[in-house]
Amino acid sequence: MIHKKEAKEWARATMKGLWTSPMFPFTADYQLDEVGMRHNVDYMIKSKVSGIGFGFSEPWVCSIEERKRLMEISIDAVNKRVPAYLHATDHSVEETINLIRHAQNVGADAVMVWAPYEWAKSQQMVIDYFEYVASKVDIAMFPYNTYHSGIAMTPETIAHLAKIPNVCAVKDAVNDVAHTVRAMELCGDQVVISTAVEDHLLTMTLQFGQQILLGATSVFLMQSPHCQPIQDYFDLARAGKAAEASKKYYELSPLRDVWKGIYESLWNKKGALHPLPLIKYWMELNGMAAGPVRPPMHNVTEQQRVEFRERLQQSGWMERLNPQHLKA
Repeated sequence: MIHKKEAKEWARATMKGLWTSPMFPFTADYQLDEVGMRHNVDYMIKSKVSGIGFGFSEPWVCSIEERKRLMEISIDAVNKRVPAYLHATDHSVEETINLIRHAQNVGADAVMVWAPYEWAKSQQMVIDYFEYVASKVDIAMFPYNTYHSGIAMTPETIAHLAKIPNVCAVKDAVNDVAHTVRAMELCGDQVVISTAVEDHLLTMTLQFGQQILLGATSVFLMQSPHCQPIQDYFDLARAGKAAEASKKYYELSPLRDVWKGIYESLWNKKGALHPLPLIKYWMELNGMAAGPVRPPMHNVTEQQRVEFRERLQQSGWMERLNPQHLKA
């Protein structure tokens, strides 16, 4: 566990590269797929991810006991091979604190927390929430800024949260470069700030020195153990090789368009929806464990599967990413 007194220094030194957070895998009868979780961790480490998080995906259809079990499995599966963080947000403030304390106990390095999607209706309420929760725990925290919570934090709110000792990094997932840049201007010297949208990574790295892509599904959907095109151009950009990085970045455009196409619903300011069913199907096409989404969410239909697979095939990237899986 990274304690609050060392959180900011740890983040600056350690939070670099591509960090991701995969979906919960379920079996066909909607049970937690513990073997699948371990497989997915190995898959991502072979894909050269630099940090792994667990616990976002479908917490609203899981019990607290299941979420705690998922925490335990994921930390054990990672086994300190890369830094590991856990999602711990719940409708209940006390359950959020309960989950964070469990994350501390099982050995997570940090936790990711977002504004409670029922209670926080103003920027001040968001600030009050994070200050209260942080005061009750002793672990590094990453605020997650997303319309999916029902409210997006302003750069000024992020700057306020950056003063909290636990807070050491921010996942800014509002699909707005200007927003992320403004947050960096206000508090980038205090916390590590990351856009969560791979589409913006080249610009944010070359022009604004972003050192991490935090919590992005593109890291395991657009990469594989066979091929890591995002890592390739990110390394070049971090080395200052703009032309070479840009060439590799634009080669990914057809696949990136597929990813962006399913994520448009998550950036809807009036009612963000998470594209979990298609993400899970994409994971399966990549050779990861995913399984169905739990009710009341609807799984993709056979027709949707056919159409989506065709889009991926047309991108020209699927054979490059997973030649063995597609032949199987």
